[in-house]
Amino acid sequence: MATVNIGNLTFTHRGDYDGSTAYAKNDVVYYATNGNAYIAKQATTGNAPTNGTYWSQFAAGSGGIWNAGLSLGSAGQVVKVNSGASALEFGTLSSDYVKLATVNASSSSSLAIDGHFTSDYQRYEIHASDVIPSNNCDFFYRVYSGGSEVGANVYNSTSAYWYTDTTPTVSVAGNNAGSQDTDAPSDYFKMAGDDHYGGQPCIFKIVIHDPLNTNRRKMVELMTAFSGNGGSGGVMMHKHGHGVVKSNSALSGFAFYPTSGSITSGTFKLYGIK
Repeated sequence: MATVNIGNLTFTHRGDYDGSTAYAKNDVVYYATNGNAYIAKQATTGNAPTNGTYWSQFAAGSGGIWNAGLSLGSAGQVVKVNSGASALEFGTLSSDYVKLATVNASSSSSLAIDGHFTSDYQRYEIHASDVIPSNNCDFFYRVYSGGSEVGANVYNSTSAYWYTDTTPTVSVAGNNAGSQDTDAPSDYFKMAGDDHYGGQPCIFKIVIHDPLNTNRRKMVELMTAFSGNGGSGGVMMHKHGHGVVKSNSALSGFAFYPTSGSITSGTFKLYGIK
């Protein structure tokens, strides 16, 4: 049993009260009948904690002292007050921003996040970090519908991008300038208007709205930053764009791939937003 010393007062926490247990002076128990904790005034057996001859109230309510009889919950759960505000319980914290999947690339020719869209969310975000291509390449992505990639000229997009020369010895016209591009209907969305530099990281976020809706097209937003294939790879680029999938079909996920080589490494995380 745990013994706690507070100055001249020493008490022993004995867990839930049991009428058959012999208690000594300064034993502390939790009384489930009213949710209070009590400390024994003298040795006692079979006298309920509400009997003032043998017990004094130590703490009011189940929040006043831990209920040793409360069994452990599952991994990741937390202790919280129940819906009736009458006791403690284990439960899962609710969040409007929920991680649904994590996929790691490892010398992958392509990477898919599919099968996680549900009616629980209308907005989804994919966050990708340290995405490194094996060589200089363009980066593209497509959507999935029913577990299959969607192609056939259904992707339209427009974007603006900015770039800066991070290597002083390399001269890039329009340093820090903004540019824009608009893609005619094609078989994919482009990550950027310039090559990714092989071996250097890329980060990006993709947002898609209401992918399960079958009454209208799907809107997509992209934000990305990467080291471009300019000069010795010293061009830092940032792109922000929007696109539309010209299809009313319900979507189920995304596929990402380089135009050549592979994705050496990178972490892709899918979040649902309520």
